[in-house]
Amino acid sequence: MVFITEKLNIISEIVETQKISEQLQYLLEQHYVNLEATLLRAKVLREFSTAKVQYIVQSPIQNKQLNIAFLFAPFILANLNKTVIYQSKATSSVLNILNHYYQVEQKQNLKVDEVLSALNIFLDLSQTDLSDIDFLYFSLIKALCRADVSQIFLITDLNINLDRLHDLAQFFKVRIHIIETNSQDKMIDISQLNMRKLVFKNKDDEYVALCEQFSQLNAKLLWCDHSYSQEQAIHLVEDMFYTEHIYEKLSVYAEYMQTRLQHNKALTHAAFLP
Repeated sequence: MVFITEKLNIISEIVETQKISEQLQYLLEQHYVNLEATLLRAKVLREFSTAKVQYIVQSPIQNKQLNIAFLFAPFILANLNKTVIYQSKATSSVLNILNHYYQVEQKQNLKVDEVLSALNIFLDLSQTDLSDIDFLYFSLIKALCRADVSQIFLITDLNINLDRLHDLAQFFKVRIHIIETNSQDKMIDISQLNMRKLVFKNKDDEYVALCEQFSQLNAKLLWCDHSYSQEQAIHLVEDMFYTEHIYEKLSVYAEYMQTRLQHNKALTHAAFLP
């Protein structure tokens, strides 16, 4: 992909090992009428935006990977009165957790801004065959196309070119943070994860330890803001896993999404009635 504006070509140099593929180029052409104009317009308008959206991009989560902890990051930030978009692939690990609360796999004809206006959270869970590298590029571009995004978190184990990322952040006037993960960091089978122990007060020793690990990981997003010390951030996040604040945010989000899903189904059914 070659942009007319030279600075935009930095986007396709973020991942060390690979640039944007032809498959992703085609997808972007379908998704945006004029991607370059959209990116540049967002850059200009960002300076005047009063909204400050936190955009989390997480590389696909596989079974038994400890980085499933970051699935709770949007609810943690929302508890701190942040507006958050979280984007990752709808892998079986993600679905194993969220399908307890709403039908994640059902296609939702919802506008992101409508959900953000109502709840300050939106989970963009893609069902796509894009490679992990292309998925990160696509998600980053989606984030940069929003004028209200002030901060982007890239949660990944991919090898990122930090110099290029710094240049990109400078050009777009947005803060971009890398949170490195290790796919070798393992936990219990995610299908066996007991949510009642994880997000409620009563925990056995196994879930006390797991909660501590989840809190340490998610606290990294809070350190990036320099608003909290490492110890304060960990304690704050851990508190949310015990006081049910994460569960409350997740439940409200799920109830909203399920209600909208049922409403859409009713409208579709009515449209086919004689």
